[in-house]
Amino acid sequence: MSRSGSNVGIYDEERAEVLTHGLARLVCRHKMLPRSVCDGSKSFSLSQIMCELDPRFESCLDFETLERNCLKLYDVDKDKVKKIFSELGGRICLCVDTLVDVKQKDQYLCLSAQFINNDWKLKKWIIKFFSVSDLKNIPSVEIMKALKEYNIDNNVLSLTVGGTTDLADIVKEEVQKQSKLPMDGQLFHVQCCCDIISQIVKKGFDEIDEIIGKVKLLSWSQLLPLWYLVTSNLSDALKKEALGKFKSRKKKDLHAVPSEKEWGKVRSVCKITERIHDIIRGLFEMKRPTANLFLPHLQEIRAYLTEESTNSDVFMSHVAQKMLEIFNNYWNDMCLALSIAAFLDPRYKLKFVELFLSDLEAVSVLENIRKIYDGYAVCDQKEYLLSDSSSESGEDEDDDDEEEEIEGSRARAKKNRCKILENLNILKQYCQSIHGKPQKSDLDMYLEEPTLPWTEHFSVLNWWKDNCYKYPQLSKMARDFLAIPMSVASSDGAYYTEPREVDWTVMSLKPKLMNALMCTRSWKFDYKQ
Repeated sequence: MSRSGSNVGIYDEERAEVLTHGLARLVCRHKMLPRSVCDGSKSFSLSQIMCELDPRFESCLDFETLERNCLKLYDVDKDKVKKIFSELGGRICLCVDTLVDVKQKDQYLCLSAQFINNDWKLKKWIIKFFSVSDLKNIPSVEIMKALKEYNIDNNVLSLTVGGTTDLADIVKEEVQKQSKLPMDGQLFHVQCCCDIISQIVKKGFDEIDEIIGKVKLLSWSQLLPLWYLVTSNLSDALKKEALGKFKSRKKKDLHAVPSEKEWGKVRSVCKITERIHDIIRGLFEMKRPTANLFLPHLQEIRAYLTEESTNSDVFMSHVAQKMLEIFNNYWNDMCLALSIAAFLDPRYKLKFVELFLSDLEAVSVLENIRKIYDGYAVCDQKEYLLSDSSSESGEDEDDDDEEEEIEGSRARAKKNRCKILENLNILKQYCQSIHGKPQKSDLDMYLEEPTLPWTEHFSVLNWWKDNCYKYPQLSKMARDFLAIPMSVASSDGAYYTEPREVDWTVMSLKPKLMNALMCTRSWKFDYKQ
């Protein structure tokens, strides 16, 4: 076999290239620690094992080569994502999640784009992951850079973010420079649902903070900051207390044992938090719930807290009122967005929303829905007029064998064709009589149709996919608003009372590689390679 300047032949070079690209795909599309793949200092790394099997590959299995190939793969995948965004028929909803490196105390922002694709599948892709430990790194600036980089800065509908921050308002101002937002941007800032629920539960824990400290001394293991785990530990402690397991302690330790009254307070808080967990668990167990599913769960929490706020137990009533205050503030800001999403579920429509609103509020919601719908109808009419005036027949289209016209001539010809509807009133009236606004709009027809029977395993996206031709304008609105992420996290991530930890497999990497891995991993299953 012929050899090059190195110890690796031409054939071996091709094998080495395939191998190194394969390792890059392994790191980019799976949660594999890059250093465990290529780290010369560790004999158990994958590259070291391969080099022991064939020493000829030693020079091409270093970390720098892996990093370079990961970035190349990211660029390839990124072009595919940008192409999908450019062909998207609906708007994109943004989501910002704050993550921390507990050891280094660094903060990271994860920017995701959530949308319903042309096949009515809900997708959530990370498009930017960066550290904000450096005060010079302004999050809003980085977010706008990412939007321009993916060419979606003029196609954004909303931004979901947790905590009290003005980030959404800053981004909204920039987005509005590029495109018009529904309701003049009133719906742009979406408060994270799981963050609000965590605040509600934490308010209850704050009321018994000193008692929880005592319980920790008696029976507590080190836990992640998940509020349902705190509730579980407190419930276990209550069971042990009922069995008298804490009464046999020495007298000198009795000051650390909660009194009967304090145990009663723990019992009250646990009753509330357990009920909240029961209500919300089914929602958060979904990988990516659509926006229409949140209103029933949230209203169940509201109804329960309202009931307990009038409890004869003074402490129970006090805690419930504190929690209800937080919820009502959230509801005042999010009522319209939640109501629109529920309205677009054919099992609910306006009848379900009206259960929680006064007559005046219900009228206001419907008026706003009509305003938003009218915006979609106007855009749809403009699209029709444009397509009608630019493609009346195939006579002006160029044949493949004909000589291509210069760009200026084609532009002038298109401009002249666009004047047909303006100059020929008879043709314009005829087109309007056929394709003009129908006697009843999509929205009115949707309202008149009876609500569907409620079924648990109903897919709202499949329903709209099947009915998008029946409701062409309203389905566009549904596609956008059902994609709004009402919560930045699901599963266990929805129960954190503190910022969630960053993915350990990307910590300590260079910023570009860290961003590349977080993005490509989120894109992995959403399109075929």
